[in-house]
Amino acid sequence: MIDHAFIEAGPTDIATRTFWRSAQVDHRGADEKNMSVPSPDPSGPEVHPGILQTVALTLRPTAGEPIALTTRVLDLEPQPDGGTNLVVACPDGHDPLEHHFEATVSWTYPLGRMECLVSSQPAKRAYGRVWLLRLSAPAMRVQARNYFRARVSVPVLLTWTDGTDEFDRPQPAELVAVAVDLGEGGLLAVVRTEPPTAGTLVDATVRVEGTNYTQPARVIRHVDFISGGLGVAVAFLDPKLHGDRFRKLVFESERRRRRVR
Repeated sequence: MIDHAFIEAGPTDIATRTFWRSAQVDHRGADEKNMSVPSPDPSGPEVHPGILQTVALTLRPTAGEPIALTTRVLDLEPQPDGGTNLVVACPDGHDPLEHHFEATVSWTYPLGRMECLVSSQPAKRAYGRVWLLRLSAPAMRVQARNYFRARVSVPVLLTWTDGTDEFDRPQPAELVAVAVDLGEGGLLAVVRTEPPTAGTLVDATVRVEGTNYTQPARVIRHVDFISGGLGVAVAFLDPKLHGDRFRKLVFESERRRRRVR
């Protein structure tokens, strides 16, 4: 049964303060792969994130979907070959002794958004278990996204079909979430329960100033926030459908953010 109470609820009815505070995330670390194109950066392999910088890490296991999460650089360790190992925190819920032979780390840099292929190995330092990221290719600069996005806090309702019952009737499913990053092309939302799997087609309803904007979308991936929360990234199938309204919201949000600096 679809929870239509969402349709009448305001943002404060769904996005409680404690829920919002538990979802702190650098929205720049959640770029969908189909919204950016990497290009070689002339700065070479010595370009890397700084100590205590938040980075996005995408792990590609030998089986199953890629895992997207955020973590923080704890230290930089120079190597005899002139390279640098990144010492990063192992996010809660992940095995600190696990190896990752194929992964991608991305971060914000003065030249723009940077990305680099890495492998990881477990290690132990004075402050505990960590992952060592070994850069396996030169850093790349990611070109600007096709759509502007901004940090926001608005309610979101995802609905989809989750199998059929004993009479082969479609079974509706729903998930109430809070968008923390929204743009014309998609959104990143914090969820309380497991979201639909990557690739699932959903109807995404975003509530902005008392009006519901519904459109078809696709789940891109799940995101593990460093705070321990769970998120889901969704791409709109037709960004033009409500693009004008979301673009206006993004610009208004960015103007407010700059005024309070």
